[in-house]
Amino acid sequence: MPRSKQTDGAEVWRALRQFTDERGAGQRDGALDAAEEIAGRVGRLIVAAGLPEGARLPSERDLALLTGASRPTVSQAIRILVVKGLVESRRGSGAYVRRKPETSLATTVSLMLSLNEESAPHLGDLRLWLEGDGITQAVRRSTPADLDAGEAALRRLAASAGDTSAWISADTHFHATLVRASHNPYLASVYESVHEALINYEYRNLTGSGTVPGWLRPGEAAGLTALHAPILAAVRDRDEEAGRLAVLRHHDVMAQHLRAC
Repeated sequence: MPRSKQTDGAEVWRALRQFTDERGAGQRDGALDAAEEIAGRVGRLIVAAGLPEGARLPSERDLALLTGASRPTVSQAIRILVVKGLVESRRGSGAYVRRKPETSLATTVSLMLSLNEESAPHLGDLRLWLEGDGITQAVRRSTPADLDAGEAALRRLAASAGDTSAWISADTHFHATLVRASHNPYLASVYESVHEALINYEYRNLTGSGTVPGWLRPGEAAGLTALHAPILAAVRDRDEEAGRLAVLRHHDVMAQHLRAC
């Protein structure tokens, strides 16, 4: 299989060649149902093969060759997998398997939200409360390793500018990394599940169309850093009040961005 970057479990992905044989050529290219079917096949292969978290998926070019679908259709399939929480997109690097216990909880929260979309503000409140408590505990309990992980997550977040799907993954990773510094695994798991379900819901139209909002364009990396860095700084400085204010400011600014979308 031709590829520009190493793919983990390359032999697993050869099963996708059956996709070309099982669908007619007129059905494969450019249709939403084709993207959903490719996403379903990839998801089932991830589970059936037991691919570990962090395993690299084939490139979009290779997936297109394997499935006989177009690159836009494959891109849409990857976005569907990101929304489902099975895959994370890393700007300039590719797509990677994301298998965590939180995934099933996030799926449950997403289902509840889909059944009652008017409850989204309540879920937003819960996310804010969870993060506020998580950062307070992180201020008290974080270790040097936690701070290093936070710095790496902040760099990844800045690098995601220009790619909505990559930003969703990187934003979830950044906030979850800092809440994990609370060293309460249940708080961390619930927070990450709630954040993931809500952010995917909030930006579903952008990920579905591949649209990048103005505040997330490539030149806005500094703005992303400036909005998130104070949360990390508060944890590093052991400043609970600064942490509380930084979380509230982030919440308010992101609400403004969302209204503008």
